[in-house]
Amino acid sequence: MDKFPFRSKEFRKLMSLTGYFILLGLFLYFVPLGQLAWVVLLASAITWFVLESRERKKGLGNALKIGAFLLVFDFIFENSGWIFGLWQTKSIIAVGVVPIEVMGIAFFGGAAWAMYLPKKFNLWHSLSDSVIFAFFGALGERLLIMQGLFVYKLWWTSVAAFFAYFLTWVILHFVRYHVFKD
Repeated sequence: MDKFPFRSKEFRKLMSLTGYFILLGLFLYFVPLGQLAWVVLLASAITWFVLESRERKKGLGNALKIGAFLLVFDFIFENSGWIFGLWQTKSIIAVGVVPIEVMGIAFFGGAAWAMYLPKKFNLWHSLSDSVIFAFFGALGERLLIMQGLFVYKLWWTSVAAFFAYFLTWVILHFVRYHVFKD
C-alpha cells in the first residue's frame, strides 16, 4: 500500500489549500457579499489555476481536459438536481440553474486541481484530497445558503452534499489517473 505522503510537495499544497479554504469560509461567513460571493470564488479558482500553470507547464492540456470534464459533470449534476427539485441557485447569469461563475470555477478549479496532484497515484493522497474537497464543498454550499445564493429542497442536506462531493472527487481521481494520464 502507498505510504501516507506527509512530506510530499503535493500534500503540503493540500494543507495550504485547506488553510485557504478555512480563511475563505470565515470570510464568507462574516461578510455578506450576496452575488459577489460567486465572483470571489471564481477569482480564487482562476488565481489557483494561474499559480499551478506557472509551476507546471507540462500536463496543461490534460489538466484543461479535466477542468472541462468537471464543468460538464457539474453542469449535468446541478441541473439534474434542480429538475428533481433538490436545490435552487440564485445568480444573475445562469445556464439552467448553474451560475456562469460556477462553470468557470469548475473549469479553472478543476484544471488547477489536476495540476497540483502527484504525478503518480497515491491512495492516501487521493483519499485525503477527496475528503477535504468533499468537506469544504459541502461547507461552501452551506455558506452560499447563508449568502442567499443557494437553497436546499426536499431531502437534500449538507450530508448528502458531502457524499456527492466525495463521489465526484473519487470520479475525478479516476479520470485524472486512468483517462487523462500525464
